[in-house]
Amino acid sequence: MLLQVKNHFARRMERQGLRIFFPKGNVAKAFAAPYTLPVIDEAACQEIVRICKESLIQRFAELPPLGRVFVDNRLKNYHVPFSQRSASKALHTIVRGSRLPMGEGDTIRFFFWWKEGNVDGKPTGRVDIDLSAVMYDQNWQYVVHVSYTNLRSSKYQAAHSGDMVSAPQGVCEFIDLHIPSIVNFGGRYLVATLHSFTNQPYCNLPECFTGWMMRKKPLSGEIFEPATVANKMDVTADTQIAIPVIMDLVKREVIWTDLALTRNPHHYNHVEGNPKGMVLMGKAMTVWRKPDLYDLFSLHVEARGESVETRDLADAIFSPEEGVTPFDLEQIMAEFLV
Repeated sequence: MLLQVKNHFARRMERQGLRIFFPKGNVAKAFAAPYTLPVIDEAACQEIVRICKESLIQRFAELPPLGRVFVDNRLKNYHVPFSQRSASKALHTIVRGSRLPMGEGDTIRFFFWWKEGNVDGKPTGRVDIDLSAVMYDQNWQYVVHVSYTNLRSSKYQAAHSGDMVSAPQGVCEFIDLHIPSIVNFGGRYLVATLHSFTNQPYCNLPECFTGWMMRKKPLSGEIFEPATVANKMDVTADTQIAIPVIMDLVKREVIWTDLALTRNPHHYNHVEGNPKGMVLMGKAMTVWRKPDLYDLFSLHVEARGESVETRDLADAIFSPEEGVTPFDLEQIMAEFLV
């Protein structure tokens, strides 16, 4: 709680225009609202931050010493895991709102796999799930969408693999997006959406997951190899619509959203006219800032360690690839949030 209070008042003066809330429950539903909180004197905000920081350092100082510690600056892109009850199982599970680098290559392939069959002795029947990608510019103005109704973009290189309407043996749809051509055209954000056309909720399917991989370039002929998957998540929500990720193509980052929606948001509506639309969800998720792991681990270092500039000098390492990583959620909650 102290971390969240500290983060709130440290960012209180930023006034991003939107606030985002996740109510308790089994489904990751998000609600966004205009930022209407009253202005608080900056000195008062700083004093609250100072009190919270001192209290946290005093608490963490009671834990065992860490020695010399290296904390990677990139951990500022990963949120602290306060609760993961509604998180989807993934290859590398992280906290909603965290940002992952896309990796090398100028084409990103977003894919979705599902399968018909039996669940708890009951047949699913025919299952048709549609994969779509909706593109917006830097101001969240709608540009174009690629889906089974619009397989190719006429404005830049983006293509859908085609509509699959049944999956008795399992089937995959994917969308390839050439990042340079989209950015040069003025596009920036891509919202990936899944919609159960035959109305089965995802929790009633025997297999259902989504993810992405990087390709060198369009039509590069690279094999659809599972080992090249950057990340994937199981889609298990008790809903028929999902927004698993938002992609910032300018920063080449994937924003982990893992959202399940109860009704289909209109992708072309603006924020003022449609307070429940996809634009509002996308804009809220891209400005949403929870306490990050860099701040958490830095507090631990200040309380019970010594900061060093390079990994080779460190007794303990905190980074996206080595030591304690953003994917070690259980360890973080058990050892660093006590």
